[in-house]
Amino acid sequence: MENSVDTLNQKIEWFESAEEASATSRREAERDRDYFDAKQHTSDEKKKLNARGQPVVTINRIRPKVEYLTGIEKQTRKDPKAFPRTPMDEETASAATDGIRYACDASQWDAHRSAAWENMLVEGIGIVEVGAKRTRDGVDPYIKSVPWDRFFYDPYSADPYFTDAMYLGYVVWMDRETAERMFPDGKDAIEQTMLSVRPSDTYDDKPKYKLWADGKRNRVRIVQMWHRESGQWQHSIFTKGGWLQEPQTSPYLDENGEPECAIKAASAYVDRDNNRYGVVRDMISPQDEINKRRSKALHLLSVRQSRMSRAMAGDKVRVRSELARPDGIVVADRDDFDILPTGDMAAAQFQLLQEAKNEIDRLGPNAALQGKNEATMSGRAILAQQQGGMVEVASLMDRLRNLSLEVYKSVWNRIRQFWTAERWVRITDDQRNTRFVGFNKPVTYAEAAAKQLQGDPEAEQKLMMLAADPRAQMVIGTENNPAEINVDIVIDEGIDTPTIQAEQFDMLTKMVGAGMPIPPDVLIEASSLRNKEKLLQMLRQPPAPEQQAAQQIALEGEAAKVNKTKSETMKNLADAQKAITPDAQLYLPQTAAG
Repeated sequence: MENSVDTLNQKIEWFESAEEASATSRREAERDRDYFDAKQHTSDEKKKLNARGQPVVTINRIRPKVEYLTGIEKQTRKDPKAFPRTPMDEETASAATDGIRYACDASQWDAHRSAAWENMLVEGIGIVEVGAKRTRDGVDPYIKSVPWDRFFYDPYSADPYFTDAMYLGYVVWMDRETAERMFPDGKDAIEQTMLSVRPSDTYDDKPKYKLWADGKRNRVRIVQMWHRESGQWQHSIFTKGGWLQEPQTSPYLDENGEPECAIKAASAYVDRDNNRYGVVRDMISPQDEINKRRSKALHLLSVRQSRMSRAMAGDKVRVRSELARPDGIVVADRDDFDILPTGDMAAAQFQLLQEAKNEIDRLGPNAALQGKNEATMSGRAILAQQQGGMVEVASLMDRLRNLSLEVYKSVWNRIRQFWTAERWVRITDDQRNTRFVGFNKPVTYAEAAAKQLQGDPEAEQKLMMLAADPRAQMVIGTENNPAEINVDIVIDEGIDTPTIQAEQFDMLTKMVGAGMPIPPDVLIEASSLRNKEKLLQMLRQPPAPEQQAAQQIALEGEAAKVNKTKSETMKNLADAQKAITPDAQLYLPQTAAG
């Protein structure tokens, strides 16, 4: 028990160390999120601006940048595909592809991926958990995104994907009643936590109370941690007062059968102090300048400075009020009062404002890439700018691609581990037909023999003889056993934008119009058609036997029509020859029949 207490204290120390080490980084990440949400002025700044009569201006140029990158993620989504590692896996690789896609669709992976991508862009870290849960059909993989402000990690980790981290985890706030129902053996630990007080920061409940427990709402903070022990991943759940689940070997296995961490995370950028940050960080300074210079310029244009004699100094309040009015009147002698010109200051502010706008436009997706360039440019110049803008975000897209690939690998590992019984999944990628794929499907002696007899001219006779064999219904193996399928998972994910793709497709269609023989599958591949992989597969596969028969019948019918037309023409020509004089027949062309 003493050893268990020491281990618990170590885990609490790890968590609090991660919390304290990342305090500055998390505060800056919270600020980055506020700027994305157009909360770009502090309360002190607003008070100062209001005191001097200067408008509080917020022109949010950060959100469009981030939303464009999230839009790219949505438009470049590609399904994973499994490729066989050995010739024996060629027939089963397609089943692995279908299984991974089914699990991703069931977990609404697209939504979780988008949430992780946005966190990566704004706060700097995208986090996904890949686990397994019991359903009515058995044990299925599940995927869920973890909010960045619930995630903690080893502060000594420097790798963008946290492969060198000693521990990872996240915190969850629960109502006490729910926590006690989920962890009935941990009631004492929850009780002790409710009596404790521990200041916190980002990981606080909403609203924030900076405690391990919230007495007002009767809620408790629970930590789920994955950590390495002797080179293997272990999982534990605890709170300040004690264990809710003592450390145990991870229940999830990787492709080599070793315990695996369920958390997959990726960082947009990592500085030399191991702080993680996103694309918003570079935009904070120019965004502040835009807001402040726009506010200052508006203030200079809406107020006027004046100079008056000491004799008029007693009326300066009234004079200021009159100058602020569009129809204000100031009565004074010529030597007693004049207005000081400030147009040069306003013009300078506007000039610097434009410089700040150009600076923030240069960061991330450029104006041409976003389709917002108002300059008169040729199509080729616009395409070049778009391609240049995509090069700048290519490294970010690569981080997302690698994170997605790790998720797909873990999903397949869960399938291999937990789909041990017969299982059927429905594939809905075909708009016309519903398709089912079976895993661990029992194979009888008759089914195996029928498969081997494919293409044999005497197959039908042999199968009739096999039906009377008592071994026909004997199960001799299984089909599509995930544990025996050896595949590599690949994502064919690019960064081409729809505009660039449309430009390339337009060039191909013009080449076809000019007479260049371009195969149809090349045109489909270059297009932005939905489900084009399915169209290519349908185009390349040979027609079904019944379709071939129908095509043959159609060809024979067309040939019969041609022969009939030819026969009728010959008969009409012969009748015409008989109807005219013999002398005239000498000048008629001789037919094949004549």
